[in-house]
Amino acid sequence: MGVELHVDGKYPKAYYEQSELYKVVQGCECGARVVHGGRKCEWGTWSMNEPVIWAMDVLTHEAKFKGKFDKFITLSGDSLPTLTNSAMASLFAEHLMKYNILTSFWSETGFRPTRYNEYPKEWHKRNAYRHPIGVAYKEYETGNKVMKRVDVYFGSQWMILNPDLVEYFAVSLRDRDSFASALKRAYIEQKRVVTDETFFPTLVMNEERFKGTVPTAERGEGVCEGLEWLKSARYERMDEHAPSPKGVLPDKQRIKAIEGIEPRVWGPYFLGIYDLSDIKESGALFIRKVSLAVEPNLYNIFPKGSREEVENLPNISWHNEIDFVISDRPTF
Repeated sequence: MGVELHVDGKYPKAYYEQSELYKVVQGCECGARVVHGGRKCEWGTWSMNEPVIWAMDVLTHEAKFKGKFDKFITLSGDSLPTLTNSAMASLFAEHLMKYNILTSFWSETGFRPTRYNEYPKEWHKRNAYRHPIGVAYKEYETGNKVMKRVDVYFGSQWMILNPDLVEYFAVSLRDRDSFASALKRAYIEQKRVVTDETFFPTLVMNEERFKGTVPTAERGEGVCEGLEWLKSARYERMDEHAPSPKGVLPDKQRIKAIEGIEPRVWGPYFLGIYDLSDIKESGALFIRKVSLAVEPNLYNIFPKGSREEVENLPNISWHNEIDFVISDRPTF
């Protein structure tokens, strides 16, 4: 089917042409098309959604892709699958084809995206979205004009979606009068932040025809019957010195910033071999923040040909194997 590659406009074309990725793409026997500079992502702004929307548009608009994909998976470039392609394909075919997954390991409400007012009032995500967002649009089924106050839901920008939902997103965003386009305008006009974590989950949780496709498993529960071990689609290790949105303080601090460097109060750390036990426990299909420079052993371990092979890996963990330091609680 070929490779479609979008290179962010902030990244100089000359750098791309000197990269390892360029060599791989040029050597692809199935053919490749590279789009450079079409979109520039700025952290925290609406632009973070644009590459995903571009990919959705390509998959649903062009004949060589339309109707020919089973799942739409968004991943960061520093992600690694825990299972091989064939093992993961079997898993999806047997258990997960009906589900759309919109959250990560750190979701306070498990596989269900978290409504804005489920966070404490002091929490930064609640402060970003204190009230529902008012939007005016035309109903898909009737064409009637509707004014709606939309509850915002937090999920993840890294998603696993079914083709019909991808089609809905792409087609809706081509229609200026749709719910999706109205919400997009509101986000841009109101200069909303972290829209890549809220836009798609908010659309799904406010659309009855798709709301039921989201797994309801709570945090720490398996996604569905037969996959009790799969507690999250993706694992990442967040900053342990930051309390959770529920106010729970961590007891497993991993990294204390060296002298002269301020500790980060939010965001994931790169994974190491001492995260192996937590990765296994999460059941995650993908792990995020991996690097050959930080920990090449993870690339030697993953991906595995089955969940059983993952289960047989040793339980290496920070908590049991080494000493660690609890840093001071930050001021929020």
